[in-house]
Amino acid sequence: MTEPEGSVTVEVVEPPIPDRVRRPADLFRLVVALLVLIGGESLGVAAVGTSGAVEQDLADAVSGLPRLLLTLLTWLGAIGVVLLPFVIGTDLIMRRRPMQLVQALGAAVFGASLVIGLVWAILFGPLDFLQATLTKANSEGRSAPLDIVIVSTLALVTVADVMGRKWISPLAITVLSASAVAGFLSGSVTAAAIVGSLLLGWAIGLAFRYAFGATSTRPPGTEVATALVSTGIPLTRLELVDANDSGDRRYVGTTDTLPVDVHVIDRDTFGLASGRRFLRVLRLRNGFTRPPALTLRAEIEHRTLMGLVLAQARIPAPRPVSVCEVGPFAAAIAYVEPKGESLAERGDRLDDDDVTEIWRMVGALQRRRVAHRNLGPNVVMIDEDGRAGLRWVGAGDLAADDVTLRIDVAQLITTVALSIGPERAVHSAVAELGEDAVVRAGPLLQRVAMTRATREALKQHKDLLSTLRDEVVALRPSLEKIEPVELRRFTLRGVVMLVGIAVAAYIVLPQIAQVDFATVIQTADWRWALGCVVCAILTFAGASIALNGAVRIHLNFVKTYMTQLAVAFTGLVAPAAVGNIALNTRYLQTSGLPPAVAGAGVGLAQVAQFCSYIILLLISGVLAGTGPRASFSPPPILVVAIPIVVILLLGLLAVPRVRRFLTTRILPPIKAAIPQVLAVFQRPGKLAQLIGGALLLDASFVAALVCATRAFGVETSIPAIAVVYFAGAIIGSAVPTPGGLGGIEAAMSAGLIAIGVDSGTAVSSVLLYRLATYWLPIPFGWFSLNRLQKIHAL
Repeated sequence: MTEPEGSVTVEVVEPPIPDRVRRPADLFRLVVALLVLIGGESLGVAAVGTSGAVEQDLADAVSGLPRLLLTLLTWLGAIGVVLLPFVIGTDLIMRRRPMQLVQALGAAVFGASLVIGLVWAILFGPLDFLQATLTKANSEGRSAPLDIVIVSTLALVTVADVMGRKWISPLAITVLSASAVAGFLSGSVTAAAIVGSLLLGWAIGLAFRYAFGATSTRPPGTEVATALVSTGIPLTRLELVDANDSGDRRYVGTTDTLPVDVHVIDRDTFGLASGRRFLRVLRLRNGFTRPPALTLRAEIEHRTLMGLVLAQARIPAPRPVSVCEVGPFAAAIAYVEPKGESLAERGDRLDDDDVTEIWRMVGALQRRRVAHRNLGPNVVMIDEDGRAGLRWVGAGDLAADDVTLRIDVAQLITTVALSIGPERAVHSAVAELGEDAVVRAGPLLQRVAMTRATREALKQHKDLLSTLRDEVVALRPSLEKIEPVELRRFTLRGVVMLVGIAVAAYIVLPQIAQVDFATVIQTADWRWALGCVVCAILTFAGASIALNGAVRIHLNFVKTYMTQLAVAFTGLVAPAAVGNIALNTRYLQTSGLPPAVAGAGVGLAQVAQFCSYIILLLISGVLAGTGPRASFSPPPILVVAIPIVVILLLGLLAVPRVRRFLTTRILPPIKAAIPQVLAVFQRPGKLAQLIGGALLLDASFVAALVCATRAFGVETSIPAIAVVYFAGAIIGSAVPTPGGLGGIEAAMSAGLIAIGVDSGTAVSSVLLYRLATYWLPIPFGWFSLNRLQKIHAL
């Protein structure tokens, strides 16, 4: 109970507030700190020359500073580092937070211990590759890769949570800044080491603070009631109804007239909704989502403004009647809530009049250029008078841009369609908003543009969005197909391409750097080299023919060939078999085959290639006068690993859940695809394509390696070289690296040496072979992948 203003008694009903809380914002900051730390160090390692140049530029820029300044900064940092823990300790004791002091000191000790271990690992241990980035030569040998003082002090300051203290916060910032600048000017640490130390210390402090919880700064309900009464709200009762409503504490307040809905935003939970919104900002392009507010004041002001705009538009929605601060770390906003049912609650009782009112409401918002951004089934409502309204003021925009307004229309079309069906939803929208508005919203009918509640509802209506797009197309048949607007900043294709480029740079460039290209160019017979390239081209033709023979339908040869080139590009980021199966299956599905039949077709092509491989291996072994093992001796670890893997796979069959998965998810598609396989074997033309394409694929690879060796004057028999190729292929499929990188080169080089080719020629031959069959197709594969996706063939 509380008696604000001395005359009004407010009954407050809420459970006790916990002493310590885990703030979502701390976890979000921890993730950011670790990502920046790891990303920065990785970038420094990759661009060590650039980072060294930046370091030198900074050193040159400050070299002219007076010696007295360095001395003053050194003394300030040293004295401050000694005094700061005492100041923080005294403050925490006076605020009766001894456990927080213990945790802060523990974080400082852990940070110092971790730095000691990391310094040893960087200077003398397994992390020595970071030396060039974090250290530099000095009179004592190498500078320290991390500053133990900065790390431990910042960890202590972070756990103590002194940034909100008016006089301790500036002191801590001054001490840390002085220590960092003095360390850099003296040459004891590099700029990169200072940045790394700051990030590491901050991350350690955040990890401790999140693990043990931070002292709660949430104001109790009595303080909230006092603050609201002081603004003129005649509260008589305040009851907590939700302790975490998307980051808010939600109370219901009773007054002499109308009840009020009170939302309290505090520092402990503020980061939850803001963190989600920030991740959405990272995922989507500019303009498709609103950045989160960075302060409590900005958030509370935006909500108030949105509520007033909705009230001015005469739309039933929460109307703000009071806004106030509640202590230094929280703010409250009181609304008068409209009465009614949300669309989720109304369900199939939504009638035509209700739908008309909903579209009139969004039309009024559109004319005022107001975007709500959250028109989901739990937000849109019908009030007691039959008018459409909103249960939440939203985190939208005023003077919104065109795309944001179109997203609102797309969201509402989907929300209404969940209740009355796609056809009625589209036609009712056209009746009120016009055909142009609905057609322009069509490209934004995507899951990523929907609210969280709508995405959950769409799980039960998986075909709803595609049906809605068809209905929009039917409005204007000349559209033929709606091209969706790309809302995401990065897509799976973009990630694959980025990873592919990174893998190529990391694995391949060091290998190429060790090759004397001048010697290769001077000694190679480029007629044979051209033949190697031609054979590489034929490998893709063989794979295309085999895939066409594995299915009953006729495949376009050009698109199939481009798909095989795209497989070559995906080999940058995945083992060859993985990319082959995934991309070919997707291509067959877009060509009109059901998923089970497409998978069976790819599997049949793989079986044909395996049979071709075995047949050619045996023939080559016989013709070469050796058995298959004469030129290939697998590593002992591989011999041990393969049986172990098989035993583990067999052991999984003893698990009931695995058996149930096989019988319910694996066997039914296989049974459904058996007629497809039998149909292929009953058609001689398709069977010839299947077998002939598989043989052409392997024979072309063998011919490519033969041409590569002939280019350097090697006259070894073709069957012997074929055996070397098949040995390298086995290694490539066994080594879990993209395209078998490393394993194929080593195995083929060793195989050529074993059959009498000198080491230099063997390496050059394998380099030429891999250049023609693996690296040259990659840019064409990248082009093919983009082109096939653009024409929706993948």
